[in-house]
Amino acid sequence: MKYEDQLKQVLIKLGDDYGNSNFGVNYAHPAELKRSSLIFNYVVSSFQKQSWDVISKNKNYLLRTKKTHQNTQTNNSTVSEMQSTNSSDALAMNIFCYPEFTKWKGTKKLFRVDEFSDIEFGFLAKVQKTINGKPCDDATEVDVFFNKCIVECKLTESDFTSKNKEIVNQYSDFEKTFHTDKLVQSDTEFFNYQLIRNILAAKQYDGRFILICDMRRPDLAKSFFQTVNCIKDIDLRTKCEIIYWQDIAKVVGSELQSFLNEKYGIS
Repeated sequence: MKYEDQLKQVLIKLGDDYGNSNFGVNYAHPAELKRSSLIFNYVVSSFQKQSWDVISKNKNYLLRTKKTHQNTQTNNSTVSEMQSTNSSDALAMNIFCYPEFTKWKGTKKLFRVDEFSDIEFGFLAKVQKTINGKPCDDATEVDVFFNKCIVECKLTESDFTSKNKEIVNQYSDFEKTFHTDKLVQSDTEFFNYQLIRNILAAKQYDGRFILICDMRRPDLAKSFFQTVNCIKDIDLRTKCEIIYWQDIAKVVGSELQSFLNEKYGIS
């Protein structure tokens, strides 16, 4: 069984226990079977209470939680992506929106910041492309953005997607940034496209790229290192790092720690 499928089964079991314990036996969406994920009746059920209090008072954060789920079994357009136990976006918001998160010494040290700037979700970063000899910007959605940090969050996603080589080669700094022959690829596509794109965004913003993923996903970590090892500039390489959800759980307060362990098995 693939790593992502193993983790999905763990999250379904944990979500089932969490739902029954906190919301009663009818906590789950009645039309969605517990195959690859568990869908809560309401998006609020996916969130730690104090984190949700912060989200509900911020219109941009609240709007982010309404993003439609693209892969429900019943094609139900009213289901939010964050109602799923598999949602890496919900996990990220549970952590970064917790009211004490930006104040803890441990989180500042882990993310190597003196203070956290405004935290944005779904930030549209611009990465320069050249199409038909003319420069233009490609809008790249970033899961989390703060202190010029481009943050990609993963949980049960299968990979970092692939993209046709002709499209990737349009990025203006692509060949300047990477040893392109060393990237994982097929005859027609570059794999780990999201990593490539986010690294280029970090370079353009003169910032850092951080992948946050689960220690139960060594396949994602492998892809990260394969891609970072293809960066030509050593300074840019050092600005790319991987942080595990488990690393974060070790430096947050006990209440958030308890929630992460109960709902996600992260400790």
